[in-house]
Amino acid sequence: MASPGARVRLLPPAVFLVPLGAAVALDRVAHLPRFALPPVGLVIAALLSLAGAGLFLWAGQTLLSRGTTVIPWHAVDTLVTSGPFARSRNPIYVGDALIYLGLAGWAGSWTALVVFPVILWVMTRWVIQREEAYLTQRFGTAYQSYAVRVRRWV
Repeated sequence: MASPGARVRLLPPAVFLVPLGAAVALDRVAHLPRFALPPVGLVIAALLSLAGAGLFLWAGQTLLSRGTTVIPWHAVDTLVTSGPFARSRNPIYVGDALIYLGLAGWAGSWTALVVFPVILWVMTRWVIQREEAYLTQRFGTAYQSYAVRVRRWV
């Protein structure tokens, strides 16, 4: 019988998108200063978000093709270390972060940029560390060896 999943109670995309939406809304309602990117900056912001979405989808497809879940609180049957997981232990969250940064740049939101480190802290503390503890318990030295070889973020 599969063991229960990681004790994650947050939906990771929401950890990024809810504060982003709140920051952009606060900027507009409170008339906070915003920045305007030049056209090349807007292209870069769009490319960041597109790259993030591509990484998000690639990592999700990699997990599903190996017969495991993308839901952080579900039990995991397979330790996936290939594809984007060969370079980052959390490529889906890296994808989320790139999407966030691209959208924050597109919106010209200083508030969203200031909030970004807090989001990374929340993700690390309340999602990733719980997943890592679960994966260590579930896969033992195989996960520990993987964690030594591959960085948490990038």
